[in-house]
Amino acid sequence: MSPSVRSPLFGLAFGAWLALAAPAFGADTPASEVRTAPAKPAVNVRAKSPSASDYLEREEVRSFLKEVSEAHGIPLDWLESEVAVARYSALAERYTTPKPGANRRTTPEKNYLLYSKNLVNEERIAKGVEFLKRHDAAFREAEALSGVDRYAVAAVIGIETIYGRNMGRFRVLDALMTLSFDYTRRAAFFRSELSSFLDFCWREKISPVTVLGSYAGAIGLGQFMPSSLDAYGRDGDGDGRVDIVGSEADAIASVAAFLRAHGWVSGIEPLYPVEADRDIYERIGAGGITVHTTLAGLREEGVRKTESVPLPDDEPVLLVDLPWVDVKNRRGTHWFVGTRNFAAILRYNRSYFYAAAVSALAERIAERERSLEKSAEPSQSPSS
Repeated sequence: MSPSVRSPLFGLAFGAWLALAAPAFGADTPASEVRTAPAKPAVNVRAKSPSASDYLEREEVRSFLKEVSEAHGIPLDWLESEVAVARYSALAERYTTPKPGANRRTTPEKNYLLYSKNLVNEERIAKGVEFLKRHDAAFREAEALSGVDRYAVAAVIGIETIYGRNMGRFRVLDALMTLSFDYTRRAAFFRSELSSFLDFCWREKISPVTVLGSYAGAIGLGQFMPSSLDAYGRDGDGDGRVDIVGSEADAIASVAAFLRAHGWVSGIEPLYPVEADRDIYERIGAGGITVHTTLAGLREEGVRKTESVPLPDDEPVLLVDLPWVDVKNRRGTHWFVGTRNFAAILRYNRSYFYAAAVSALAERIAERERSLEKSAEPSQSPSS
């Protein structure tokens, strides 16, 4: 169905409610928000050549590379020669390290008003409309194959990289080596991603050191971690390759495939506003990333205004809280029913703030597109 006549998935329920309920404000950070200004190096910066490190001198690295070689059938000498040029990244370690004791009013990750202001802005809205128009054929195909709404896909790419403007300046090899062997908080996770990354580069005949991405090793317009690229990467332009860095059509198809695989359902919105409180939230064990109750279950626990949510009583949902603090230090919480579509976005990034920002940006892009189409319609005289 043509975008000019389709019924948009993201109506006024989410964005308009926030506009009315939230005072104006004068988790995890998308790649487009990664700090790029010069930063002071960490204390334990390696005193090595800027082109190489001591990774191959470490027994744990050599053992890891042997495991990768055996698991994926990659020549060990190729792995060693490629990893030999990896270097420790102080910034990758620094940006990945949690920051305790942050102020809620001035920290985006703790204040939805500030978080959304940083991400749901005029640049992303305008560029999103243009991105949709430029790739209408790719979005039509992705919608037909996956059932995922085009505005959600465009919003994810807009939040992550501002439509490819900022896909990350870190060498992915450096970031993943650092987080696998010098940052032990999530070493097992990052070693698994490093294994997938090396396997991908071997298959695609790419030198790992040439691939740029985020400080955590995410790649491309949609910022896929290597394991997600393996699982959900799609060839959207039909050239026989999956290239989510250089092919916008591949990125569109891949983001749609990811959301579909994680439970996206056609025809429902990610969020619907309701009224609740902290006691209800804690009583029902909310806070996870999966649907854990039903609309009727929320109503029985005391969630109010559920009758305005256009979903059946047995629809799987979760209760979503978005705490905010405004410039006058007034505090509050927006409450929403989160659907399976909201849970699908959470699989992209486990932050409620992130998934809500994607939902809001998708709605704003759809509204802007409709407004532009309406203004472009020829006016008719009374006689005609």
